[in-house]
Amino acid sequence: MFLQHLQDNVADSKDQRDGLKILHRLDDHTRELRVKLDDVLDRRLVRTFFNLAVIILMFRERRMGLLLSELGGHLCGQSKAPAGTKRISNLLRSKKWTSKLIDDYFFAQTVQGIHELVQSGKRALLLWDDSRIEKHESWLSEGLCSVWSSKAKRLTRMRPGYYRPPKERICVPGIKWSAVFLSALGQAPRVAQMTWWTTRGKHKEDPDNIIWRLLHKIDQQIIDPVLHVFDRGDASEKMVRYLLHFNQDFLIRWRKNVYLLYDQKRLRIDQISRKTKPRVCRTIYDKERKKTRRISIGWTSVAHPDHAHKQLTMIVVRNIKHSGGPMYLLCSLSIQNAAIAWEMVATYAHRWEAEQGFRFLKSEMGIESPRLWFWENRLKLMAIVTLVNDILLHTLRTNRDWVEKLFRRWCHRTGKRYRKASVPLYRLRLAISACLSSLWHQSSG
Repeated sequence: MFLQHLQDNVADSKDQRDGLKILHRLDDHTRELRVKLDDVLDRRLVRTFFNLAVIILMFRERRMGLLLSELGGHLCGQSKAPAGTKRISNLLRSKKWTSKLIDDYFFAQTVQGIHELVQSGKRALLLWDDSRIEKHESWLSEGLCSVWSSKAKRLTRMRPGYYRPPKERICVPGIKWSAVFLSALGQAPRVAQMTWWTTRGKHKEDPDNIIWRLLHKIDQQIIDPVLHVFDRGDASEKMVRYLLHFNQDFLIRWRKNVYLLYDQKRLRIDQISRKTKPRVCRTIYDKERKKTRRISIGWTSVAHPDHAHKQLTMIVVRNIKHSGGPMYLLCSLSIQNAAIAWEMVATYAHRWEAEQGFRFLKSEMGIESPRLWFWENRLKLMAIVTLVNDILLHTLRTNRDWVEKLFRRWCHRTGKRYRKASVPLYRLRLAISACLSSLWHQSSG
């Protein structure tokens, strides 16, 4: 339907012109992928692939956004919803393609993006993080395993006047989720890799294998230098061993209850921290907590006890008012001056973009809503959703002037809060959804 608009429709009004411009951008962004699909799939399924991406971008609903019956109603009109649902099912059930096709497309774009960042003089960052897709009411679908429910933890948080919540972790059926985002300081991220895996059944996967395969792929195909950024959940000897094996630079927020080598002595992190005096101070703005902080940093050379041959740097970040303990950043780069040290602190803070990426996919893209029986079909649908998310990030990163015009026409907001708030990605999805819905209502049966 939407490809037919690009070929046949004449823009009579400004509303139609905006909608057609969005479709042209989507067409340009997915053309390379559709050419590869055209080699293995029927032309009608390739058209369905493009139309499905547009419908996912247009249909905003967290709980039912990716139900095939809902998407089918938007694809062919509500009067022909069963036909639209069957088209999408035929695309997802086809054995002639897999989600690996989209994964390879993301990695090829990542290689090109890293080269562009290095050529422009910026440090390329790969932001690693893990999450989970929770399917609380499901237990028969393929690939489900036990995952820790962050939603249950939030809902059972202690509040005045209510009973004491459970202390133990609450586990529900779900799917493990690992992701890597490519970014640089001051830039919006882009999707590098998205991997969904399980610890049970015939599709059982070891998380160490996922990390090893991706690092091996990076080592083989990416020549330009890149910095890997990890949170505390990946602070382990195994991760350091993998990164050193492939000669990759890294920045990891380290835990305080481990030992490192300092002046040839095996000391705990907090003992090394007391020997590391602050060198410089600065006032920064914490945009997550909406407050300013006065912090100091110091750095010293250390080594891991199991890899004493590799010299590392530990950066200690302290709050001047001593609220909370210090933060420890373990870095493979040599810190020569305060400018590089501050860059590493800002780089770790920039890792929050990965957390925001998970949040957007869950809350805005409805990635927890699919109800599919089979594992590979679910992976294909979630890969298409990730592709749509990457299109939004690319639009926000490369067409900011056009995005501002789109906001003024299709997602106008007033008030002091929206003038200061940084929520462009959510507003961009809302504006594009309103614009495409207008075009769809004018043309659907």
